Amino acid sequence: MSKGEAKTSVKLLSAHDEAGNVRTFVFETGGLTWVAGQNQGWVLPHEGETNDDNEHWFTVSSAPSEETMSISTRVSDSKYKQHLNSLKPGDTIEVYEMGGDFTWEDEPSEPIVMVAAGIGITPFRSILLEREHNGKKLNGTLLYFNRDDNVPFRELLEELAKKHPEFKYQVIVGERIAGERILELAPQAKDQTVYLSGAKPMVLALAEELEKKSVKTKQDRFPGYDESNY
Repeated sequence: MSKGEAKTSVKLLSAHDEAGNVRTFVFETGGLTWVAGQNQGWVLPHEGETNDDNEHWFTVSSAPSEETMSISTRVSDSKYKQHLNSLKPGDTIEVYEMGGDFTWEDEPSEPIVMVAAGIGITPFRSILLEREHNGKKLNGTLLYFNRDDNVPFRELLEELAKKHPEFKYQVIVGERIAGERILELAPQAKDQTVYLSGAKPMVLALAEELEKKSVKTKQDRFPGYDESNY
């Protein structure tokens, strides 16, 4: 995830639970635009003495066509997450401009394999909904590894899979994620690009493992998560 220039303040419209401890916060866009799959920094000043206490990077979970800007995150006991969770509709938060290249804009649509680990599902929600809105094929396979059966966006993803036969979707619960397992579930990954999204150390390890097998990857690495809390 990458830092841009400080841009503007945005107003909270609403918040709701997704599954388990995942919660979505819906904001006005504040005039900001983005490509599905991009991320940005969100600033809550004076939460602590370091930037880690005051700033957090999120991949936007809403599609640009939804005309609101949403972030979906696991609500932990950290000062930042507790402050975020205490915001009320009408409260504002400062955001940086969008950044990142974890996007799927190929035309014509080349098939891809998407691998989400836990909260790493957020960019895929944005990407898939935006492609559907723009009339593009959802020509890919999504492997969603989650630590338990509290799966965010399950109904939405199942609905997309029913509407789009070219889109394959599978949830894998409680398994350790490994490159060999990805290739077992989606052997076509050897000839496609694998989009990896999840906890930073997990994504780096998977990318290294896959790239040793000559599998091309794109990565969205979430800071602050590991194999115990993804």
